[in-house]
Amino acid sequence: MAGTFTLEVINQVNPGTPDNYTVDVVPGETLYQSMCRLQADPTSGFTFVAVESSYGHFVTKINGLEQDTAKNYYWLIFINDLEHPADVGVDGLYPKDGETYIWAYTNTTADHANKIKK
Repeated sequence: MAGTFTLEVINQVNPGTPDNYTVDVVPGETLYQSMCRLQADPTSGFTFVAVESSYGHFVTKINGLEQDTAKNYYWLIFINDLEHPADVGVDGLYPKDGETYIWAYTNTTADHANKIKK
């Protein structure tokens, strides 16, 4: 193993206490593969659902909270803080020691995004 990273799950629609998971870094493993490994550990309490598309895996549900396309609620991935959205998908991210990957359940409408920035 090559260190650990943190996987954080937050709900920006109905804020509460985030869920944090410490995950071993496996060289060459994508974030998607790391999440599969975490989910396979019955003691972790972490669950997720992803669908495959021509762009790779698209995460639709984490820890029982599912995207709501009618309300524009989706899971977005950020690196280290909410100021740095990932520029690639879950299949293109390779976790590094000490980093934090944040899954944020977010209202993606422009109106809501503008309210957050103010």
